[in-house]
Amino acid sequence: MRFQLPQFIETEIKIVGPFTLQQFLWIAGGTAFVFLLYTLVKGVLFFVFAIPILGIFLAFAFLKIDGVPLIIYAGFIFFFSSIPG
Repeated sequence: MRFQLPQFIETEIKIVGPFTLQQFLWIAGGTAFVFLLYTLVKGVLFFVFAIPILGIFLAFAFLKIDGVPLIIYAGFIFFFSSIPG
């Protein structure tokens, strides 16, 4: 008796357009954060703060190092730096 094995189990399902759910939530969170920043800061200073914030959120959404998302590496850095010694 032959059994059919599932294939492509490591690919994430695209939920919203070309984005996975995790990518969409990072983009939506970054957009909401920049919108709140826009309500607080006006003018050129807004762009000074908004561009790095958008870059960080986009990196968390899309950047993978050796197939591992950047947020996992950020967690590794946090836990490693919090160990005394």
